[in-house]
Amino acid sequence: MHLDETDSTPLYQQIFNQIRQRIDAGDYAPGTKLPSIRGLADTLQCARNTVDAAYSMLVSEGFAVSKPGSGFVVANVGLLHGDPASAAAPSNRRENDTLLGAARKPRFDFTYGNLEPGTFPAAAWRSITDDILMSVEAAPCNDYGDPLGETALRDQIAWRLATQRSVDCDGGSIVIQAGTAGSVVNLLSLLDRQSDVVAMEEPGYPGVRDAIVRSGFAIAPCRIGEGYEHFMADLEKSGAKLVYVTPSSQFPTCAVMPVKLRAQLIAWAEANDAYLLEDDYCRDFRYRERPLPPLQSMDRCSRVIYMGTFSKSLSPALRINYLVLPPLLLARWKKAFGSSYPTVPWLSQAVLARFMADGSWDRHLRRLQARNMRKHRALVDALDAHMGNRIGVLENGTGLHLLVSPRDGRSQEELITTAAAADVRVYGTRHYWTGKPEAGDSSILVGFSAIALENIEPGVKTLAEAWFS
Repeated sequence: MHLDETDSTPLYQQIFNQIRQRIDAGDYAPGTKLPSIRGLADTLQCARNTVDAAYSMLVSEGFAVSKPGSGFVVANVGLLHGDPASAAAPSNRRENDTLLGAARKPRFDFTYGNLEPGTFPAAAWRSITDDILMSVEAAPCNDYGDPLGETALRDQIAWRLATQRSVDCDGGSIVIQAGTAGSVVNLLSLLDRQSDVVAMEEPGYPGVRDAIVRSGFAIAPCRIGEGYEHFMADLEKSGAKLVYVTPSSQFPTCAVMPVKLRAQLIAWAEANDAYLLEDDYCRDFRYRERPLPPLQSMDRCSRVIYMGTFSKSLSPALRINYLVLPPLLLARWKKAFGSSYPTVPWLSQAVLARFMADGSWDRHLRRLQARNMRKHRALVDALDAHMGNRIGVLENGTGLHLLVSPRDGRSQEELITTAAAADVRVYGTRHYWTGKPEAGDSSILVGFSAIALENIEPGVKTLAEAWFS
């Protein structure tokens, strides 16, 4: 390990990066005792406070655990984090694996949806889990539990939605579910597949589209275009009874639905006896402007179903999301699923509820927001520095990805394959469309949720050399 005084990276960050890389590489096995703060400071000839800051960062990121009397030891992060190339964004993987052959972890993977190793708050989660299992609270593990979800978790979610997002709800109107696709399938079971049509954004999230198709419903694509100018016209012709939208950060274009259109959409739903399914999946990640009010907070006629998830902010592997249901749909849901078993294990719900109640969630989210803001800025700056006007970039300071379109007209297949030859993985966007893309056929999705901050600039530089050298 060495420190570079000429590097603009702070010394504590350099120490953190080097130790984390060794943990990721398996050089430091779980349980390995790290050098003492005094010893490492003497070895590196730096201040003890510098090492202490690096170790504190390792603990907060879940890479190390502080044990009284023993110092710092490496945490067992391997059980909590899978290979980012093999987890989220299955549609992206299918499309890319067809082009690239057998999946292999590339040097630079600009995937979307997975989280960077070390993101999960392993130490806090483990501590809470142990405490719950060793306490009288473990008694519910003998029962099936509430089919709507654990009361403590629903109350924690409701309090934050009401106080931080102005969502009109309480714990009784929330149902805990195991992922977006499962939520949509269960929600659609309350409608009539023979007569009801489901509308969704075009382009839009394929996971929801697949769930709609599996449920036997007809889909009405509503074009986004520039500023949503075609959306309402398509919706008016659709005859839909449910509309799936991502207004805070439209997927995949990153567009933000204007306030005027939000009001029109709610009025349309009331006039047409329809419901709006608002997926607020990336509301926590905005880097320039304050988020607009959710659709649900503007709804005065109980027409908006609000959906949130912990996949982007905590862990996609936990499979925990939730719905806030209007009264009529809540009554239908209870009738349909009141005697069902919970879809999310009790222990996961109990730990998350405690994690939120003791302040750990808020601290974790602030760290993740700050980290993603740095990543977003680094990606935008690197694309500008290394590709400049040879590309178009579509982003609105939201979410965990942006879209890149080389101006030379090459196909997605060629761009993906060329990048892969340079050990860089980027992702196609064609499968986000129900029909043939009207524009952006060469758009490439470049995500930053799983890649390390220090790998963004060299990854973009390598990509630029592959595409344009």
